[in-house]
Amino acid sequence: MNIYRLIAFGVAAVSAAAMIYVGLYQSRLVGRLLCPIFGDGCEGVADAPFARPFGIPDGYIGAVLYAVVLGLLLAPPVRWVWIALFVLSTAATFANILGVRDMMNFGSYCFYCLTTTVLSPVLLWSVWQLR
Repeated sequence: MNIYRLIAFGVAAVSAAAMIYVGLYQSRLVGRLLCPIFGDGCEGVADAPFARPFGIPDGYIGAVLYAVVLGLLLAPPVRWVWIALFVLSTAATFANILGVRDMMNFGSYCFYCLTTTVLSPVLLWSVWQLR
């Protein structure tokens, strides 16, 4: 496995874990969302109306996206796999940027969402290097 694939795999795994945790809170399978730095901000953001596009907790949407990326990173390195990885990584980056905008408008921040936001350009860069 080359270094860029390893970086992408690590970033996608951390992001998937963060989003699964948020999704479990959003569906109340976890009673409290521990939030480093931002106190109750994580729960406020996770419970905000914008955190449920189409009625689906965005934590689960993000977790599925990153799980698909993880699966594609394990697939043979053919052209269509790279295109799918690039499209999903780009979508994750834009979705995270929109999420930060929503958090800014809301006036509260989620540590886990910001973590995936910081990591998404790293994922996009590492996938780009796989071309």
